[in-house]
Amino acid sequence: MNDATLHPDLIAAIADRRAEPMLTILGKRGQYTSLTGEELLARTQAMQAVWDRCLGPGPQVLLTALPAGEDFLIALVTALLGGGTMVPVAPPRVGDTPGRLARMARTCDASAVLCTTRNRDAVVQQLIDDAGGLPCPVLALDAPEPDATALARAPRPVSSHPIIQHTSGSTRFPKAVPVTADQIRANCAMIQSLWGMNRDTVMVNWLPHYHDMGLMGCILYPLLSHAHSVQMSPFDMIRRPLSWLEAVSQWRGTISGGPTFAFLECLNRIDAEAAQGLDLSSWQRAFCGAEPIPAGLLQRFSDRFAPQGLAPEAVFGCYGMAECTLFAAGEAQAAGNAAPAPTDALVEGCLLSDTTRAGLRIADPAGGWPRPEGFTGEIWLTGPSVIHAYLGEDDPEAFATDPEGRHWLRTGDLGHIAEGRLFITGRLKDIVIVNGRNIAAAEIEWIAAQEHDDLNPLAAAAFADTQTAGGKAHLCIEIRAGAPAPADPEALAKRIRASVIGRCGAELGEIRILPRGTLPRTTSGKIRRRQVAQEFLSPAHPATLEMVK
Repeated sequence: MNDATLHPDLIAAIADRRAEPMLTILGKRGQYTSLTGEELLARTQAMQAVWDRCLGPGPQVLLTALPAGEDFLIALVTALLGGGTMVPVAPPRVGDTPGRLARMARTCDASAVLCTTRNRDAVVQQLIDDAGGLPCPVLALDAPEPDATALARAPRPVSSHPIIQHTSGSTRFPKAVPVTADQIRANCAMIQSLWGMNRDTVMVNWLPHYHDMGLMGCILYPLLSHAHSVQMSPFDMIRRPLSWLEAVSQWRGTISGGPTFAFLECLNRIDAEAAQGLDLSSWQRAFCGAEPIPAGLLQRFSDRFAPQGLAPEAVFGCYGMAECTLFAAGEAQAAGNAAPAPTDALVEGCLLSDTTRAGLRIADPAGGWPRPEGFTGEIWLTGPSVIHAYLGEDDPEAFATDPEGRHWLRTGDLGHIAEGRLFITGRLKDIVIVNGRNIAAAEIEWIAAQEHDDLNPLAAAAFADTQTAGGKAHLCIEIRAGAPAPADPEALAKRIRASVIGRCGAELGEIRILPRGTLPRTTSGKIRRRQVAQEFLSPAHPATLEMVK
């Protein structure tokens, strides 16, 4: 099929589940709303009528600054059925970069920004440009009013990009990632083939709807696979990780997952007594991705919840990014065929199949030529779900063409292949250069965290001291939620220094052990290492990175 829209795919899925639940939205105190295919279609038709009345006839390009939940889900399906473009973004919050929404709206030439009356003022504030105007109208879905500017605008053609995603922005302002319908179909087909996503799937999702893992993998792909999708608020999982596993148990979820921190939170905050009532025997695919996975984490998770029926082969690591629509590598091991990871590995590997292995290369970052198995290099991706350019931004360093004419995405991630698995070890831009040696920041952070159970390797930042010639690195690392301050931080710092220099050769200067939530993060939860380094090396850094007491 070569159709610029996802309309035929969605209509077929809706018709197939006409009388069966297609979307279930979990609320507070055990309440929920379930929509059959027929009910979902009726809701989208009603929303389309509101848009026609307030914004004029479609298709529309809609920047959606909506919270997770029913309004967003209906808006997403409505936009896709109408041949428009959905641009999901995080709702405004304190600490946002000024003008974030205005820049995004201009880049994608938005018809309007969708919000609620509760956050409308914050949206407008983020949209105001230097001249005091707005780049596009703002429509509150719970109190829609016609907009004269929007109604006067000429109709748009059907979009070739049903979805525009944004990168996490861990090192710079988020980039707009335009994804075609064919790229979505190709990536969804890989998930269907390698993960077994189909009509019998029950997806349980708590992930944010404005990032690729939640949006594509846990909302759109289940819809396109004719599956039943159970959606819960990300805040519910963060406040109480047990609620995630309770949802999998209650709704007999077959696929569900999240980034590394979610698995760590379950291990650290769910005790044996609280887990007793869970039945996780339905959970066939417990995927872990979005950041490097510390070695042993998945085995610990599998062992912890084995008494609740979780199959050992169900838990696995995966890898992907918005620029390849979502998924690039990683799948569950066949039962009884689990292969041990290399004993010296600091991270978990992502299992490769013939399909995923053909779509990646470990390349020399400078020359682009392939590196042999076992050697670390930059991860490059190719295939029908890889984008060819960012929207509104020329970034030639992000893409490459090899002598055979194949188009490659340069991910900026470092990794190597060993024993049929891809091991992601860090970011090219997060390399710490100490005495002429290149060391991944994540490697220093993971080694340090192993010296105390309450240190969080996913809330850490290692960086070189660029202001001196001493050849040292510095480390900021948070303690886990609810953990007390270390009894003897000086002795702990001494152990960390000895371990890091012994295992990777990096000499650490200052080590700061911080309260949880101190380090700046992206909207997807990744640590902004560059910002941490800038704050640390500034004269005022003790005020912004104050030690835990």
